Amino acid sequence: MGIRAIAVDIDGTLTDRNKLLSTRGVEALRRVQEGGTIVSLVSGNVLPIAYGLCTYMGLKGPIVAENGGVVCHGTEVIELFDMTLPRKALEVLQRNMEVQELFTNRWRRTEVAIERWADLDRIRELLKGWELEVERTGFAIHIMNAGHGKGAGVKRMAEIIGVRMDEIAAFGDSDNDASMFRQCRFSVAVANASPAAKAAASYISQKEHAEGVIDGLEKLGLL
Repeated sequence: MGIRAIAVDIDGTLTDRNKLLSTRGVEALRRVQEGGTIVSLVSGNVLPIAYGLCTYMGLKGPIVAENGGVVCHGTEVIELFDMTLPRKALEVLQRNMEVQELFTNRWRRTEVAIERWADLDRIRELLKGWELEVERTGFAIHIMNAGHGKGAGVKRMAEIIGVRMDEIAAFGDSDNDASMFRQCRFSVAVANASPAAKAAASYISQKEHAEGVIDGLEKLGLL
């Protein structure tokens, strides 16, 4: 079977280092969708932001937000994890070190995120033994339940739309994209990707950001 759906990260993948969305990337995704392939945005960001982007980009596929914690398809919103433990962990961090919550935490339902300048080693030391995942991306540090990740979100998305994981291609740039890279049939790390993302990818583009996405889509024959 060929590729029936693609899962595409937003920040650092469709956007450049200044967080500007690539119009060429958007146009490419629309062309892929028009060709019959399902296009899904998969982000560490919150659902309201990912939903707005998806709407104005003209994409119709499911949305995976909060690093796989939330899946939205049509009017249905599914929360795969609970944020009780991540919230308790944040309270411990706030009592013992300097951290700053992201403004978008007010919309998060399954994880918490803090500014990426916080001491990651200290965070992991304080949370040692907790059933949590702590992951730094290019934009934040995410504190999530064990098992929480984009791979889990994309797997649930696949079940909803009736495709197999080996019929999905994933595109991304950060450590948090590695879990979906490992589960999908084909995965593209753009040139600016982290070492962990590149290690998990089946193809590493020589082009950065959205140009790397376009390169991967061309390699797959979707453009």
